[in-house]
Amino acid sequence: MVTLASENGSGQKLGRELWRWLKGSWADRMLLLVSLAGILYASQWIHHEVSAGPAMVDIYHDEVLLAQYPFPETGKSIHFDAEGELGISEIVIGSEGVHFSSSPCQTQYCVLNGHHSESGEVIACVPNRILVTIKGSRKNGTQYDAIVE
Repeated sequence: MVTLASENGSGQKLGRELWRWLKGSWADRMLLLVSLAGILYASQWIHHEVSAGPAMVDIYHDEVLLAQYPFPETGKSIHFDAEGELGISEIVIGSEGVHFSSSPCQTQYCVLNGHHSESGEVIACVPNRILVTIKGSRKNGTQYDAIVE
């Protein structure tokens, strides 16, 4: 049992008890190592699955997919009116990203959220129950931001 202070008040007993409890056995350490490796692998796999393929914008109302669009060419944009619980939310997909241009909700957080263009990003108008997700990769070629000699 871990106590907050030893009988003499020095706290040394607490340190020894806590260290013995955290140290564990060889099997505990191996289980922890395997678990951490599994979590790391799963996170990399999920990131790869989300960023695989061309960049697509998915628009949902509740769990129903309303539309799916690729990012347009530079200078062009796609306007989509999503019918939600409160009314119509206008979503604009441009070469610089996707954003809500108008929404019938009171707070307007979705409109103020700005442009999003990276894989895995999500924009939501919670009162209107509209969700916009970005899947795939917009990068061509390498995954490097820069190469320095």
